[in-house]
Amino acid sequence: MGVGKDLIQKFFEGLPPTEHTLTSLDSQPVLDVAVGSQLTFLILVCGFVKFQEKISRPFQQNFMITAQGDKWKIVSDCFRLQEPVAL
Repeated sequence: MGVGKDLIQKFFEGLPPTEHTLTSLDSQPVLDVAVGSQLTFLILVCGFVKFQEKISRPFQQNFMITAQGDKWKIVSDCFRLQEPVAL
């Protein structure tokens, strides 16, 4: 493994355990003209995530996956965690 891959692996191993609860999930194909006839889907997910012993927080995530051979690859990913606003 290269240095970059080792650092990425170390980062993921250091993340805290999480528990996700999904409240909605939607997916739709992306038009061929937009992705050069590559089989691609946009996926939207909403729910709650709990990190270790902390309270659950709402999150939204949208990502795009595309078929590459017999595997699916994530080509775009946006994760939003909502933190409470202090008044």
